[in-house]
Amino acid sequence: MATPVKTGSNVPATATTITPAEPVHVVGPVGWVLILSSGIGLILATWMLYPLDAEGMWAGYRGGFTATIVVTCAMALCSSLPKKPIIGLLGICGILLVLFGVFLDNSHVVFLSEVIAGAVLLAGTGMYAAGNRD
Repeated sequence: MATPVKTGSNVPATATTITPAEPVHVVGPVGWVLILSSGIGLILATWMLYPLDAEGMWAGYRGGFTATIVVTCAMALCSSLPKKPIIGLLGICGILLVLFGVFLDNSHVVFLSEVIAGAVLLAGTGMYAAGNRD
C-alpha cells in the first residue's frame, strides 16, 4: 500500500527511474562460450568424424593442433594475461580454419567441420572482443 504524499513535502510525486552507469555486457561471456565450444567441437570432430586414411590423418593433425591452441587460448582469456594478443591469435586460428576448409581438397566431413568451427570461432572472437572492456 502506497503512503500518501503530504502537500509541501520534498518527496517527488512520480517515481524516478534509476539508470545504470554502464550497460550490462553479455556478449563477452557468450563469445567465450562460442570460442570454447568451437575448439572442443573440432577436437571431437578430429577424433570421431575424420576418415581413417592418410587425408583424415593429416587433417586430424592440423585440426587437433589448431583446436588445442583454441582451447588453451579460451582458458587463458579467463586469466589475468593480456587479452589483445590472445584475441588476435584466436582470430588468426579462425581465419586459418576457414581457409583450410575451403582451399584444401578434403572430404566433405573435414570441409564442413573446419569451416563451421572457423566461422563459430570468428563469431565468438568478435563477440568477446566487443564485450571485453578490460
